[in-house]
Amino acid sequence: MHKIPSYALYGEAAQPVWHESLHVETISNRSGAYDWSIEPHRHDSQLQILYLQQGGGQVLCDSVRLAARAPCIIHIPAQSVHGFDWQGPVEGKVITALQQPLESAAEVLSPDLLPLLRSRQLIDLPRWTAAEDPLLPLFAALEEEYLARGREHAACSTALLLALVVHIARLGESAAAEPGQPRGRRSQQVRQFRQFREQVEIHFRSHRPVSDYADLLGMTLATLGRLCQEQLGMSPLAAINARLLLEAKRELAYSSRSIKEIAHDLGFSDEGYFSRFFRRHTRLAPSEFRSQARQDHS
Repeated sequence: MHKIPSYALYGEAAQPVWHESLHVETISNRSGAYDWSIEPHRHDSQLQILYLQQGGGQVLCDSVRLAARAPCIIHIPAQSVHGFDWQGPVEGKVITALQQPLESAAEVLSPDLLPLLRSRQLIDLPRWTAAEDPLLPLFAALEEEYLARGREHAACSTALLLALVVHIARLGESAAAEPGQPRGRRSQQVRQFRQFREQVEIHFRSHRPVSDYADLLGMTLATLGRLCQEQLGMSPLAAINARLLLEAKRELAYSSRSIKEIAHDLGFSDEGYFSRFFRRHTRLAPSEFRSQARQDHS
């Protein structure tokens, strides 16, 4: 039974979440060791930010293939299945860091950054000279912090990472607030939405009714429904099903487990029920989706 590999860093066994709050290296250091091809995998707790400065290739992120060409920033949130197929040698920096502390800092200081932190990003950059580049000093400071491991290392790393994410948001698609929406209300909505996402992440395999989530969060069904419409443009049930469907697609595309095993792991009482759920949302049988995904990745 082959499951999706989960690493702290690609090719290394996962460590406890407190083991490594920050890791900085060149893209070539790890990708070069694997002949410029990194197979699909995921990091359970860590996000990655790549600053591609030379070269290019294909970036796979949750079944979406992105064409990357230097200079650009690639952001991959925790839990996303991703891989790289570089077209020969590439250069740049890659930062691997715990996502939760960074989200906690952003929630307090800049809630509008949270959508960026939680979604894949590929942001093309201008061709600056080294002296003009506003990102290089931050990457250099993060690398120095990673190597020195001085006093209050985690706090300093998080502060520098937050500054980097702010610059990335300014350069690319920032998560702008809705015009005229009061900041206090927006912050409260972000907190509530984060709590809902966390509960879905914990319970999506158990197929709990939406009313259970409302009770867990101490809100009415109407309030939860309004929150999901404002933040996602969909109902709470649709959001829960979307998470379930994403995990199903990941397992079908990247693992060799049987459809029956995947259905059981995702909380379905039988394979037929899972197949009907999957076909209703994708118009494909699980076996058809798996076949197409393998053709796309071959």
